[in-house]
Amino acid sequence: MKSLVLYSTIVGGFFAKTDALAAAIEAARRRVGDDIWKRGYSGSDPAGATVAANWELKEAGISALEFEGELIHVGFVENQDNSGNIYPKLRVGVKKQNNEFLLSLDLKGDVAQRLVVKLDNCEFGDYVRISAWPTFVERGGRKYVNHAASIKGGDGQEVPANSSFSATVKSQTEAVAATLMSAGISDKKVIATAKTTKRIDAHKELLWKIQARFAEAKATA
Repeated sequence: MKSLVLYSTIVGGFFAKTDALAAAIEAARRRVGDDIWKRGYSGSDPAGATVAANWELKEAGISALEFEGELIHVGFVENQDNSGNIYPKLRVGVKKQNNEFLLSLDLKGDVAQRLVVKLDNCEFGDYVRISAWPTFVERGGRKYVNHAASIKGGDGQEVPANSSFSATVKSQTEAVAATLMSAGISDKKVIATAKTTKRIDAHKELLWKIQARFAEAKATA
């Protein structure tokens, strides 16, 4: 059996994409309204989207799944909607017994980018267990939602991230900001968008390299 797997930024965790899942999520969205839903993960707030979504999922008998198995695919794709908008995606495939699972994540998101720098240290055929979860963090007196990600190998040890790549991306995004400011552009939204675009492009380039490496390994396996 093959299953497409998605990450829920509202409740955290991975879920198999099904009509039942879509119905439960839509019911939760209607219950709290779009304004609250768009705020995302809300912890244990009884009026928030997370509590509503968890309730609907429980009523539908839907549980998060454990994404683990033999790593058989890492790739990049771009989806396009009816309006022509492009969405870059990270795809990760694992096989466990007779089942295959394909995780699809927005490359612009925290979880995808944090997984890419760890997948760079993985090999085709490795046994992995991938997880992700939301937490609250405080910066500058404000509370933000942080989506963390983990890859553990068959020995239970955490797979390290490519630290040199992360450092390079940080310096590149800072250089983008500096270039804009030196050109007299000080709009925070413009600078943030430019940095985000640079970060996505860098992760896309690394992902292409990982994809090529996995394709070559699969062809000779």
